[in-house]
Amino acid sequence: MKEVTVINLGEYNNPSHKNIVQICRQSILVVGEPNKRSFTNIALFRGNIVAMKKIHKKNVDITRSVRKELKLMREVRHENIINFIGASIDHGSVIIFTTYCARGSLEDVLANEDLHLDHMFISSLVTDILKGMIYLHDSEIISHGNLRSSNCLIDSRWVCQISDFGLHELKAGQDEPNKIELDMKRSLTMAPELLRDSLRPARGSQKGDIYSFGILLYEMIGRNGTWGETTYTNEEIIELVKRPDLLQHGVFRPALSYLDIPNYIRQCLRLCWEEDPEVRPDIRLVRMHLKELQAGLKPNIFDNMLAIMEKYAYNLEGLVQERTNQLYEEKKKTDMLLYQMLPKTVAELLKSGDPVKAECFDCVTILFSDIVGFTELCTTSTPFEVVEMLNDLYTCCDSIISNYDVYKVETIGDAYMVVSGLPLKNGNRHVGEIASLALHLIETVGNLKIRHKPTEMMQLRIGLHSGPCAAGVVGQKMPRYCLFGDTVNTASRMESTGEAMKIHISELTYQLLQNIGGYICVERGLTSIKGKGDLRTYWLTKRLKTEIRSLTIKDWTPDLISTVDSINTCCPPIHRSEDTSLLHPKSLRSGSCNCATKSLYIRRSDDNVTTTQDTSIMQKISEPGQINCNQLCVCRLKSSQVFNNRSPRSAPSITFRL
Repeated sequence: MKEVTVINLGEYNNPSHKNIVQICRQSILVVGEPNKRSFTNIALFRGNIVAMKKIHKKNVDITRSVRKELKLMREVRHENIINFIGASIDHGSVIIFTTYCARGSLEDVLANEDLHLDHMFISSLVTDILKGMIYLHDSEIISHGNLRSSNCLIDSRWVCQISDFGLHELKAGQDEPNKIELDMKRSLTMAPELLRDSLRPARGSQKGDIYSFGILLYEMIGRNGTWGETTYTNEEIIELVKRPDLLQHGVFRPALSYLDIPNYIRQCLRLCWEEDPEVRPDIRLVRMHLKELQAGLKPNIFDNMLAIMEKYAYNLEGLVQERTNQLYEEKKKTDMLLYQMLPKTVAELLKSGDPVKAECFDCVTILFSDIVGFTELCTTSTPFEVVEMLNDLYTCCDSIISNYDVYKVETIGDAYMVVSGLPLKNGNRHVGEIASLALHLIETVGNLKIRHKPTEMMQLRIGLHSGPCAAGVVGQKMPRYCLFGDTVNTASRMESTGEAMKIHISELTYQLLQNIGGYICVERGLTSIKGKGDLRTYWLTKRLKTEIRSLTIKDWTPDLISTVDSINTCCPPIHRSEDTSLLHPKSLRSGSCNCATKSLYIRRSDDNVTTTQDTSIMQKISEPGQINCNQLCVCRLKSSQVFNNRSPRSAPSITFRL
C-alpha cells in the first residue's frame, strides 16, 4: 500500500502525532533495544493512525480463496468489530492494516491496577463483546477461533472491538519467532475438544468460541489473569483440560469459589465451560443469561458512552491526585537523601541550578576519629563482621551528632570527620560544639561492644583542631562537600598522634576552650607533629556542669539581657572616679562587682567561670557603712561578664549589664 507511511517514533518530530502514538498500550508496543522504544506497528494511512500486524511470511500467492477472504473482511462492518483496512505484500513482507485503538487491548486494561473498573465498565465491555460475537456468528466469518483478552481492543471512547479473526488462508504457514509461547496463550482459552483435535480448523467453532468467552468473562470479573489464582503451570493447565481422565472427579476449570459474583454469572460460566460442546448455549442464549448484567446500562449507546467517559475522567482525577501525592513523598525522600549527602544550603543551590562557589571560613573546629586497632580487627574478622561493626559505630555516632550544631563531612573506612562552624557560621560556638560532641562520643562508644567479639570494647581515638579552611563541592556525578586547608591536616595529625579513648587537641583549640570556659584540659607537653615539628598539645578531659550561684539585680529590665552579637553599646568606657585606690584586689580575685544600689554575684574564677580576658576591670568596692552612691562602678566594654549556663548548642551567650 503506497499510501501507508510507517511511523518511527525516534524520527517523528510532530508533537501532536507523538502524543497520539505515545498513548499506545503494551499490546501494540514493539520493544527493540533496551534503551530504545519505537512503535513500528503504527502507521499513517490517509492522515489517520492505523495499526500494523506483520504476517511472518516472505510472500503470499493471491489465489481466488485469498481474494475472497480479503473481500469478506472488507465487508465486515460493525461498531464492535475492528475495521480491516487492507493488506500489503510489497517488498517481501506481508502486513495487515486495521483501525487503531488508542487504549490498547482488554488484557492491558485488566492488568492496569490504576484503573478502577466498576460494574458499569465491566457490563459495557461484556455487552460490546457479545454484540461483536453475535455479528461474527451470523456473518460468513462463522466463528472467531481465537477469542481472548489480547484480541479485544479498546478505542478512545472505551468501546470494545474484536480483532484477529478471519484471513486464515493468508496467515497459514507463518514462521512465527515465538510460536511456542503464542500457541500456549491460545491454548489457555481454547475449548477441550479443539485441544484434543490435532487437525482442528483454523477458524475454530462457534461452540469453541462460547468456551473461550467463558474464560474471558472469568478473567474480566476476577482481574487476576486468564486462570486466576492457581498453583498449576500453563503446561499443566492445558494438559488437565485436554485430558479430564487425569482427574478423579469432574473436569478441570478455573476456580469460582473465591469470586464474589451473582449466581446468574456463576451459572453462565459453568454452562460455557461444559465438557460436551452440544450442551453449551449459543451466543444469543449467553446474552440472555447475562441480561441482568446489563441492568445498569442505558438504552442509548451515547448515554452509556458519556457515563463511562465521565467515570473514567473521575477515576483519572483521583489517579492524578494519588500520583501527585506519591511524587511529593518521593521528592521528600530524595531531598532527605540529598541533605544527608550535602549541607542543606549547598543542596538547595544545586537543586535550583545555581553554581556552588568555594567559601573561606575564618575559624572552624574539625574533629577526626578512628578505631584503635582497626587493622588488627579486620585481620581477625570476616568482611561482613567488619561492615556490621562499622555500621553499629556509625549509627551510634550519627545519632549523637544530631544533637549538636555540627556537619558530618565524610566517613572513610574507620575514619570519621565532623566539623562545626560551616557551612553556616555560628560565631565562637564551634569549638564548644565539637568539644562537647567529642566527650559525648568517648562516653558512649566506650560502652559499645563489638558483636562478634563480645569480650572486647570499641575504642576511639579523637583529635581536634581549630582554624581557617575553605569548603566547596567537588565533582558532578557524585558531588562531595570537601574541606581544604592546613587546619584539616593538623586536625588529622591530632587524631593520629593521640591515644585510645582520649581527645587530643591543639593549642589553638585549647585557647578557644579557655575563652568560652566550662572545659577542663590537661597539658600533654610537646608533641612531634609531622610537617609541623614539636607543638604543645593538650588532652580534653571533662566538661563542667556549673551553675550560676545567684543573681540579684533590683529593678532590672529585659534590655539588661542580650546576646553577645547584639552588644554594640555598653557602659561608658571611663569610670566616674579614676582613683586606682578604688581597685580592691580581693574583689578582683573573687570576680564580684558591688555598688550602692545594685549587687551582682557571678561565679568565682576558681569555678572556671567564663570571663573576658581583658584585665582592665575597674571596680569600686566600698566598705560597709561607707557606701558612696555618687561613685558608681562602671567597667569597660570588653569586661562585660558573659554568662552561658547552657550547652553550646542550646542558646546564644547571655550578657548581663549594669
